[in-house]
Amino acid sequence: MLLLALSGILLMACSFDREENMNKQVYKILTISEWTEAKELGEIETALDRSDGFIHLSTAQQLAGTLAFYFKDFDSLILLQINTKDFKDEIIFEKAVPAGDRSGEFPHLYGILKVEKIINKWEIKRDAFSLPGEIILEAENNL
Repeated sequence: MLLLALSGILLMACSFDREENMNKQVYKILTISEWTEAKELGEIETALDRSDGFIHLSTAQQLAGTLAFYFKDFDSLILLQINTKDFKDEIIFEKAVPAGDRSGEFPHLYGILKVEKIINKWEIKRDAFSLPGEIILEAENNL
């Protein structure tokens, strides 16, 4: 009976973490050409997303790292905001893919991301300053 009670507590703790994650806003970063293609198709899915079998997303805390490590060669990008509540069980927070120095759990969308589900869109430009990768990782991994 004690074991069942402990299991219930653990299940409640896991459920609470999932609920907390699902209340976060998440973001998708696209190149200008990926955004143009997405608008034409009405759906957002990059070549990397297709290859990995899910749509890569980032939380606000993870954006600096994602931009620094995966989009360093671009001067202009599109940042899209997605409300996790629109996707219920389709967004799962998992370890980074591909694995590397990033230790947090990242939102992965296992479903279709329609352009109409975007709640905010910004064109972002490269700034004059950039932080070293180890500082970005320290900030991201110690949240």
